[in-house]
Amino acid sequence: MNRSEEAPLVSDSDNDAEVTYAEPAPRILDAAQPDEAIVEPTVVPETNERAGFGSKWFILEPAVFLMFFGRFLIGAVFQNQILYQTCVTIYKFNESDCEPLLGNDRGSEASKSLEIIVQPYSANITMAVSLLESIIPAFVSLFIGPWSDKFGRRPILITVFTGYVTSALILIVIAAITMHQNINPWWFLLPSVPSVLSGGTCALITGIYCYISDVAKERKRAMRMVLNEASLCTGMMIGNVASGYIYAATNSVTIFGVACGLMFLAWLYVFFFVPESLPPEDIHSGSRIREFFRFSLVKDLVRTSLLQRANYDRAIIWLTIIALTISIFNMEGENTCNVLFMREQFDWTIKDISQFNAARIVVQIIGSTAGMILLRRILKVSIITMTLLAMGSCVLESTVRATAVYWWEMYLGMLLGMMRGVLGPMCRAILSLVAPPEDVGKIFALTTSIEMVTPLGAAPLYTSIYKASVAIHPGIFNIISAGTSFVAYIFIAIIFGIQKSLSNTSAYKQIGS
Repeated sequence: MNRSEEAPLVSDSDNDAEVTYAEPAPRILDAAQPDEAIVEPTVVPETNERAGFGSKWFILEPAVFLMFFGRFLIGAVFQNQILYQTCVTIYKFNESDCEPLLGNDRGSEASKSLEIIVQPYSANITMAVSLLESIIPAFVSLFIGPWSDKFGRRPILITVFTGYVTSALILIVIAAITMHQNINPWWFLLPSVPSVLSGGTCALITGIYCYISDVAKERKRAMRMVLNEASLCTGMMIGNVASGYIYAATNSVTIFGVACGLMFLAWLYVFFFVPESLPPEDIHSGSRIREFFRFSLVKDLVRTSLLQRANYDRAIIWLTIIALTISIFNMEGENTCNVLFMREQFDWTIKDISQFNAARIVVQIIGSTAGMILLRRILKVSIITMTLLAMGSCVLESTVRATAVYWWEMYLGMLLGMMRGVLGPMCRAILSLVAPPEDVGKIFALTTSIEMVTPLGAAPLYTSIYKASVAIHPGIFNIISAGTSFVAYIFIAIIFGIQKSLSNTSAYKQIGS
């Protein structure tokens, strides 16, 4: 049995040797020509697999799984370390009084009162970490998309994975120091530096989706993106579940070491098993470092994103980008406050929080998989309709969380939000289908950059609201998520209306099928 037969979900080949006319791409109006001058689509290979790469295995999902497994193994433990060090070094409380803040037990009423005092300061540190991991990567991502169109996706992936492994090593050193002496909690910003300088989540997401767009056929692109999202979510789920148990049985150094090992395995997988997705003849020669910092790349990216296009292509691209940005805005803001909110409102330990996060991810994986199989394959629900369902799930979940008083309401909200996992893949599928193939990398890079600057507004806003409302009702910040998600729902509904009115256009047929 050959490799393509072993991995049917990944292989897109129907006839690998065949080169066909690509589906007529949305036509671009040349700004330098009269309005009626339109660039016609050219004959291009449908994917790299169709251009002679069918014998290679383009499977990135295992590395994505390992990376997010490691990252989410760290999450709650990292925040509780900040809480504890803030308590003992900033507020000078006794170590025995602050120990419950490490999250291994529920603590006494006195420790809960202590946490209310400590949380606002630790929230500022968490916000600073979020901002640091957003500003520089967002800037770097503006260069990554156009650069990777010239020099390939693989160098980006290897660099980002190297940054994350280095960050984990630094975190191990800091955790080892805290085993012997307490340190200023602001030192916990240091581990973010290597991952930030290598592009961080921004570069990782851009590289992954550009890679998938390179190797997957148009009709299977949405499924490949959902498979990638499923591997990502599975890593998050297992990381969340294992985090509390490993931490309870060992210590912070051990759990950070395990996370570092998982990230290193991901790096090894990419280095040895992930081939370049661009054909060799399309990769430019010359100095890669010098070319990376050419501002003409950013200029070209901005020009591409603002270029006047036929029909409502430009409007669809920007409405989709804004909807994606809103979802990331909400996620980043919620992540800043969620651990603090669940500890304060429901008196949850790290195990409780980890179990909830894991259950939420499992529900999203089931919802996404069932949605793709039942709704997409069997009932033939369109990509744009799937996007509407996913955004509606976001609205419902945030609304329930905003009013939650009892722990079971969090699980009710989780069930209502079970379709939210397909939102990102469906939106990116829309972008990849509406944008011409030569512009996909630039559009994805711009999208990710805009998404990554959202913590500049989300983290301070959510943190401020949480600090102002923690004594009244800690979950009030979820109202922001519910409101902004509803606005995004309206934007997707507008795209739905455009698709229905112009369904005879090639790209619109694809997002409506």
